[in-house]
Amino acid sequence: MAGRIVKDDIETLRQQADIVAIVGDYTTLKRAGRSYKGLCPFHTERTPSFTVTPDGNFFHCFGCQASGDIYDFLMRIEGLAFPEAVEALARRSGFALRYEQLSAREQRAIGERSRLVAVTAAARDFFAAQLYTADGELARDYLKSRGFGRRDADTFELGFAPNRWEDLSRALIASGIDPADLVTVGVSVRTDRGGLRDRFRGRLMFPIHDPGGDVIGFGGRILEGLDHGDFDPPKYLNSNENPLYRKSRVLYGIPQARTQIVRAGAVLVCEGYTDVMALHQAGIANAVATCGTAVGVEHLRVIARYAPRVVLAFDGDAAGVKAAERAWEAARELAGGDGGVALDLRVLVLENGRDPADLVQQHGAAHVQEAVAAATPVVPFVVRHHVEVADLDSEAGRIAALRDALTIAGREPDADLRREWVRTEVAPRVGVSYGFAARTAARLGIDLDAHEGIALGSEPTGPSRPRGPERGIARLDRARVKLEREVLQVALQEPHLLPEEWFELTEDDLTHRTAKAVFRAMAAAGGAGVDLPAVLAEAPDDELRGVIRAMALEEDPALEQREVAAAVAIDRVRRLLADRLEAQERRLRERLGQLHHDTDREELLATQRDLAALQARRRRLRPVGD
Repeated sequence: MAGRIVKDDIETLRQQADIVAIVGDYTTLKRAGRSYKGLCPFHTERTPSFTVTPDGNFFHCFGCQASGDIYDFLMRIEGLAFPEAVEALARRSGFALRYEQLSAREQRAIGERSRLVAVTAAARDFFAAQLYTADGELARDYLKSRGFGRRDADTFELGFAPNRWEDLSRALIASGIDPADLVTVGVSVRTDRGGLRDRFRGRLMFPIHDPGGDVIGFGGRILEGLDHGDFDPPKYLNSNENPLYRKSRVLYGIPQARTQIVRAGAVLVCEGYTDVMALHQAGIANAVATCGTAVGVEHLRVIARYAPRVVLAFDGDAAGVKAAERAWEAARELAGGDGGVALDLRVLVLENGRDPADLVQQHGAAHVQEAVAAATPVVPFVVRHHVEVADLDSEAGRIAALRDALTIAGREPDADLRREWVRTEVAPRVGVSYGFAARTAARLGIDLDAHEGIALGSEPTGPSRPRGPERGIARLDRARVKLEREVLQVALQEPHLLPEEWFELTEDDLTHRTAKAVFRAMAAAGGAGVDLPAVLAEAPDDELRGVIRAMALEEDPALEQREVAAAVAIDRVRRLLADRLEAQERRLRERLGQLHHDTDREELLATQRDLAALQARRRRLRPVGD
């Protein structure tokens, strides 16, 4: 990244880019009037409800309510940060972005990263070339034994590190790379004599990328059958910590999985590189892996950019439970911090010694997908294990198990879920009644009281469904809200059809708070007929912007019939204005009832004249045929 993008370029690109072409890469669009429609790429649907309009370059889904402009679409579909979305759109559109001047310190930091990324990219290219040499045959045979071919190797940019001491170091230095940079990124180490030797030797190499696709490190698996002398190397060796590689935040496979993670709204976290590859090969492309470390806060922070649901593929043994508990602790920390993000953390329980790749091979992709969809929430997973290993044969053991399980359930921040876990997991597994568990929880300071004691089927205490005459009032209110929406739709979709009476309307003529907010945004942007982006810019939040986009895109059959569209627009606006005149009439009639023919004669006559004028005006506003 070269620095902060010039603001004018962001806006110019937003207006010039073709959102139909961009969205068309992800779903088939067909013209529908001024807009385009297709199946939503963000949720599963059979009937198209996803609408795109070139006028303003924005989209709205009437099914899942996803909404935004062309940048919002790329951020959501690709899991990009805003600057990444701008740069991605610029690349697709052939638009040359400009960047603001950076400080000397910022320039140095960016320059160092760019230089080091070039080193790791060169190392990746070296390893990839070695995979297809005679020496790389052993690595290729291993991949074949695991069911992987050339296509899989290319997708994940796999390579081979020759079982020699200096091949990589010599080749990269000869290409002009500074030896110090080789040591910095961890592909070479210094010898006692001051020279360099390769860190990775005789290994199948897995490049590790950041979300943007830059290589930031490597993982290497030792290959059996190679002579390592007296040295017994570890099975897996990862890059050391360096300016590019921080294992606490690195996820293997994130650039390959990012798009599918966003679409699925979930990520499957595995432990091994080949697990990720096997799952991708089977069509489960929302899988990533940690690189030899436990799932931590930074891992989850990265994942939270793309999806709210995290499924951990862990063994059901003590080690797997421990790992799940650490991940849960990290998730609670993430949720509790400033701008906290709550994740739905679940566990796909694996049989001891088996991994997701084994599941795919033995049961097929459909079975794994079903298992992921049915993954156990982390709290029941941990509770079950603790109760299973507890002593439930003695009273003291059961009480200890109950307290332990309640303490676990008590860490659940959601009150409803906390109570549900105690009711469905803790009490029946320990063998006590829910009431006893709840009283024990209270003594431990764990609150389970919310909503308790409300019987199912009891009469609501708040407003209920209107009965009798009130039902007519409710229908009238709904009709009024519908009319207000229809009037605003005309103003947003076909402002040239608005009659003169539109300019008499004020915010007070609208009753629904959302209608008022839309009207305010339009007024602040300059009134009806202004560009939609200008109206959106005046909306105070994303929720209202979504409403405005929906109103601008929603199909209105009456307005699509050109021969009657003008009459329809006039009728809607006049009916809204007529309601105001009718209210004024009521107030004048009430005032007439308070006036005396003798003492208030002048005011009475003036009020009668005003009332007659209002009545005449309201009659003129009636549509033909009324």
